[in-house]
Amino acid sequence: MRRLLVVNALIFAVLAAAAALAYYGYSATTEQTSRDRELALMQDLAEEKVLNIESLIAKADTELLRAVNLDEMVALKNLPANTGAAIVSVYVLDDQQQLVPDGFVSTRAPKEGVAFRDWFLARVLPLLPLAQAKVGVRGHLYLNLDGRPYLFTYMRRASKDNRKFYVVIEDDLVHLVFRLFPQFFEVSSKRLYQVVDEHNQLRYGEPFGELAEGLVVTRPFIDTVDGWVLRVAQRDLGDQVAFARKRLVNSFLIGGAVVVILGGLAVLGFAIRRERRLSELKSEFISNVSHELKTPLSIISMFGEMLAEGRTKSPEQAHEYAEIIWRESVRLSRLIDNVLDFAKIERGMDVYEFSDDTAVADVVERAIELSGRRLANADMTLTCEIEPELPPVRLDANAFTLAVLNLIDNAIKYAADGKKIALTLRREADRIVLDVRDWGPGIAVEEHERIFERFYRAQSVRLKPIRGSGIGLALVRHIVRAHHGDVTVTSAPDQGSTFRIWLPISDKS
Repeated sequence: MRRLLVVNALIFAVLAAAAALAYYGYSATTEQTSRDRELALMQDLAEEKVLNIESLIAKADTELLRAVNLDEMVALKNLPANTGAAIVSVYVLDDQQQLVPDGFVSTRAPKEGVAFRDWFLARVLPLLPLAQAKVGVRGHLYLNLDGRPYLFTYMRRASKDNRKFYVVIEDDLVHLVFRLFPQFFEVSSKRLYQVVDEHNQLRYGEPFGELAEGLVVTRPFIDTVDGWVLRVAQRDLGDQVAFARKRLVNSFLIGGAVVVILGGLAVLGFAIRRERRLSELKSEFISNVSHELKTPLSIISMFGEMLAEGRTKSPEQAHEYAEIIWRESVRLSRLIDNVLDFAKIERGMDVYEFSDDTAVADVVERAIELSGRRLANADMTLTCEIEPELPPVRLDANAFTLAVLNLIDNAIKYAADGKKIALTLRREADRIVLDVRDWGPGIAVEEHERIFERFYRAQSVRLKPIRGSGIGLALVRHIVRAHHGDVTVTSAPDQGSTFRIWLPISDKS
């Protein structure tokens, strides 16, 4: 019954874990779908923001690049204001990439502007791919020089008289970061924005904190500041931290559920294997018990029939037949009692009637007396040493008598070659200890625990023509443990066996 309850509880735990995994799978799928939808919206938003910013810059730059007239260079200084382009300086170069007269305008201070112009002609101009530029097509170059970022936009032009020249613009990155970005990345938005450069240095926005990488979408700038990346995330950092914490908790829960399922399946597999083995042992038990029952019944039937038909030569022979019938009937009765008691124990029935202050020595002597005829028939001797004045214990006399009988019968059946049995009963501290020793073939160490299992019989016994039910020692252990004691065996092959029962003296529960 207890084993059935454990198996049912295990099955329930496995089903609960499987249901939890199924629910989590459904919940995680729903959350992931919602999260994917939100990430897709954020990705579209990042695409739109970057496209709008770069389109605005490209449009203003293109308008300025196309407004430059090689024949009216005096008007060059007014073009930035007229076109709305946010620039720092403008350079107009001839087809030999030389600066044309009045072909330079800068918003820097005069001396600083001249110094930067010279630096531009020496350092930047050789890097611009002007020779590959197509007429009327805008190009750009973003680069870091001397530790500072620069954005240059250029276009190849043709004058009315078909003279080729180049216009190069130095875009104002300060205007881009501090004026243009804030217009597109609202502070009051429910999302956070960052712009990082090619070195992953923050150029605009604030750090996101403990956001997971999966909750951030990115979009690179490809038509202006190459290598800069827009990063977009949810503003509510608390929810994201809670989400990360929830994910950690879910990981533990999933791991626990998987462990429960795998452990449950392993235990169930072990239980199924054990039950299969138990079924095989039960079949062997039925076969053995049938033989055990059939043998005394056959003997009783045979000698009873001989007595009934008067086939005896003398009164002494009739008395001998009657004694055989009585002996076999006692043997049969004891076997039936064992089977019935074991069946009650298997059903979980309370089969014990305890009595306080029972003299355990009297119970043991009664068991020895009942075993007398079996000992005589087996031509074995039993020596008994019982310590005097043993304290009384709380005991079921009939059950304990059955336990002692089973130990003696076990020695008679399996250790007959030893020809003797020694029984001692004594006190050790707060225990009563009973030893039953034989000089039989002994038991292998690895089988010491298994011989107390239901229906189990030692390997050495199975090879001999000795019948047995395999429940005697299991019944002994159950009886002794019901008395809050235990039974153990000390044995080795060819060295006999000692079975020890101990019972508590002071236990009144």
